Amino acid sequence: MLDQFKDYYYKAKMNQQRLYQGYKWTRQDINDDLIWHVPIYDVVNRRYAAFSSLLEAIIKGKDDPKGNGKYFKDHKIDTDNFIYLSYLFRLCGSGINYKPKDIIPYGSHGFGNFWIVQELVLKRYDIVDWVNNIPDKGFCDVKGYLLPMIKKGLKNFIVEDSLNLVDEIMNEVQQGGYSITMVVDLGNHWLRSRGFKRQNFVLTAFAMDLAEYYPDLVDQDSDVYVGSNASKCLKMILPKMKKNEALRYLCQTTGNYSKPYDMEDVACDFIRYINNFQSDHHIRKNNNIKYFNNVLEQTEYTS
Repeated sequence: MLDQFKDYYYKAKMNQQRLYQGYKWTRQDINDDLIWHVPIYDVVNRRYAAFSSLLEAIIKGKDDPKGNGKYFKDHKIDTDNFIYLSYLFRLCGSGINYKPKDIIPYGSHGFGNFWIVQELVLKRYDIVDWVNNIPDKGFCDVKGYLLPMIKKGLKNFIVEDSLNLVDEIMNEVQQGGYSITMVVDLGNHWLRSRGFKRQNFVLTAFAMDLAEYYPDLVDQDSDVYVGSNASKCLKMILPKMKKNEALRYLCQTTGNYSKPYDMEDVACDFIRYINNFQSDHHIRKNNNIKYFNNVLEQTEYTS
C-alpha cells in the first residue's frame, strides 16, 4: 500500500502545481479521474487546502493563488487579529462544507458561512467587532465536521473564553522555540484547568497555522498530533513505525516537498481517496457522474 500512497502523493502534487503554482500538467499527465474531477485531492501542502483558503486569502491578498484574496485585498487585519481569526476559524470548522464554489467567497467550501467572513466583507477588521456582532444562530455552517461540544455552548465560549485562551497561548509562544504539540498542550492545559474538554483537533490546526505563518514562533518541522484518518493511513502503509516517524519517512521518501504537518493532511486525504469519497454536491456538479481513483483496483481495498 506504500507504493499506492506514493502514487497518489505524486498525482496530488501535480494537481496542486497545476491549479495553484503555474504548472501546465494535463489530465493525461495526472491520469486519475478522481483527482482531476473532485477538488479535494489537490494538495500536498496544507496552505493550499480548501480549509486554509480564508487565511491564505487574507495573508496573500491579491497574490493569493486561488484568487480569493481579491475580496479581502483592502483589509486592515493586524497580526493579533489574524491570530484570533485563525483560532476562531478552526473552532468553527474551518469553513468546511464540501460544496463546490458557486457563491464566492461566502458559503463556498473553505468559507462555509463563517460569520467573520461577512464581517470582513463589511470592512470590520477587529476582534471586538467580530465578537459583538456574532449572531445567536447560524454563525457557522459546516458539513462533514462535528463542532466541538462545549458545556456552555459554542457561542458563549467564543464570547466569554476564546480570546483569553488565545492570549494565554500567545503569551507563552512569543518566546519562540515552541513545537506544534507544545502549543496544543498549552491550550489543552488552559481548557482542562477551567473545566472544559480538550480541543485536540482545533488546537492542532491552530498550532499548524502558527507554524505556517509565524515559523519564528512555532517550528514548522516539529512533530504533530495525528488525527484518526491519518493514523489509519499510517497504520496501513507503515505499520511498524511510530506515527511521527512515519510522517517524516513519507516526507523524505517523496522528496521533502511536504513537512510533517502537511503530510498529516495528505494521509487524511488518502483514506478518503481510496474510498473514492466525493460529496453529493460534487457528484451533481460533475453531471451526476461518480468518479473513481486510478491507483487501486476497486476490489483491492474496502473499508
